[in-house]
Amino acid sequence: MTMSNDLSVWIAALVTIGLISFVFKENLYYRIVESLYVGVSAGHAIVLGWGNIRNLAVRPLGEGNLAVIIPIALGLMLFTRYFQKWSRVSRIPMGFLMGLGAGLSMRGLVGSQIVNQIKACYLPLNSMNNILIIAGTFAVLSYFFFTVEHQGFVGKSAQIGRYFMMLCFGAAYGSTVTGRISLFVGRLQFLLGDWLGILQ
Repeated sequence: MTMSNDLSVWIAALVTIGLISFVFKENLYYRIVESLYVGVSAGHAIVLGWGNIRNLAVRPLGEGNLAVIIPIALGLMLFTRYFQKWSRVSRIPMGFLMGLGAGLSMRGLVGSQIVNQIKACYLPLNSMNNILIIAGTFAVLSYFFFTVEHQGFVGKSAQIGRYFMMLCFGAAYGSTVTGRISLFVGRLQFLLGDWLGILQ
């Protein structure tokens, strides 16, 4: 059993222990590590932001690409929010960002959550899996069909749809739990293997 001599491994191990210590109760060690994490993340974001400004604005302007003046002007207009006299100007780029974001997200949502979902249901009824997928889809849709009272066939279908949703939520929760456990096991392997040298 030999402990690691690498400084980066020691830092990672001490930070990991500090974060895991929150399981027992909030303490000074955890708050120090939390503040360190937030500070490093903020510093990393600033460096990435400056890199984007340099690569997407300053360098293209130096190369004679005048088209980047428009996004630069919109970006600078956002900072007028800090001046009361000119704060209304910041609404122009904000409206542009909101409209662009809404348009892109609507296009993505329609494609991924409507069109692709409909395409995924065009399955041949030649296996039990395909039959379950199609039956489950229609049953869940009938659960959200509120224009007809849930009685008779629609009521039974809605009830089956509710069971399908419960199974889906349970599977999603189980997948989340197993993912978190695998992350925890990975950190334990790092602590006991890379840091302490107990595991080989």
